[in-house]
Amino acid sequence: MTIHNPISAPLDVEALRADFPILAERPYGKPLVYLDNAASAQKPRAVIERLTHAYSHEYANVHRGLHYLANAATEAYEAARESVRRFLNAGSQEEIVFTRSTTEAINLVAASFGLAHIGHAENDRIDTRQRHARLHHTIFGRIADDRPVCNMSQ
Repeated sequence: MTIHNPISAPLDVEALRADFPILAERPYGKPLVYLDNAASAQKPRAVIERLTHAYSHEYANVHRGLHYLANAATEAYEAARESVRRFLNAGSQEEIVFTRSTTEAINLVAASFGLAHIGHAENDRIDTRQRHARLHHTIFGRIADDRPVCNMSQ
């Protein structure tokens, strides 16, 4: 029995590009190269097709209705959660939380972790320049400012 190890297989860049329809575009006569994933990631064909199906056949609020479309949307949502759970080998579906964006996901984890851990044992202080450079606009900075044990504004 041969076991295929995808990690040892060479990356087929052309096959990967073929999964993303937008990468077939040729702006200025050159192949499209898209490096702005932090702002908006391009979608592979499978995602586009699944979204098209959802918008065309089962679009409704998830977990918020008792009609046919709401049930179909909820079933699809929970099936996706189970698929992700299996892929990540999570212990249960409750461990899988979908968010709208990476920023929202990071803030959720930071707030959950920060509220439980920042300010209980730490008494670190950083100067104002460091605070503004690193923490001013982050959830960790806002949590730290609210905790008197490690108020970083002083």
